[in-house]
Amino acid sequence: MADGTVIPAGRFYSDPAGLGADVPMIVATMMNESSPSRFDSALESISLDGVKEKLRPRYQGRTDAVVAAYVQAFPSAKPVEIWSLIASNRQGAIATANAKATQPAPVYVSWFAWQPSLFDGRQRAFHCLDISFWFQNTDRMLTHTGGGAKARRLSKVMATALLHFMRTGNPNGAGVPPWAPYTPAVGETMVFNDVSRTEADPDREARKALESRA
Repeated sequence: MADGTVIPAGRFYSDPAGLGADVPMIVATMMNESSPSRFDSALESISLDGVKEKLRPRYQGRTDAVVAAYVQAFPSAKPVEIWSLIASNRQGAIATANAKATQPAPVYVSWFAWQPSLFDGRQRAFHCLDISFWFQNTDRMLTHTGGGAKARRLSKVMATALLHFMRTGNPNGAGVPPWAPYTPAVGETMVFNDVSRTEADPDREARKALESRA
């Protein structure tokens, strides 16, 4: 809680010499923080019109434009996945990364996209799934990951990156695909999946529809 005394009031990291200015940071999010069909398999067959109706109370007159923007950015996604991407959007994470990028210490951004096959794949890359990957506990979290070699391979990459970061402030090193520091202009984002790689802000155009107030 920003109280203006212990923690400065206002937007975190807005002062280039302020709180955490010399502390590197990782901003990590999940592709499907919320998976609408996780507890309701019938939603797997929802139509785009159905998705719009679900989202209309939140986005009102902008709903069609928001859905269209995500469909354009993710053309292979099912309607329920479009719903999930919108509900799980990265606006807050990117705002934090943009603010942190004004300080001298680097910020690294990741987006966890790996999806377990459990429950016919309906869980997707859900909230907190990544924790067991960062700490190499995927075989202990069978209810989340399903276990197995694929999960272990990704976990090895992520845990190695985290160890590099803890030691040096930089996640790069042996065993980790090149992970560029985040800049607002490019939006460098490490997408963690079976094949992990840095991408240039893969949902930027879609997020613009969320930000518009027209």
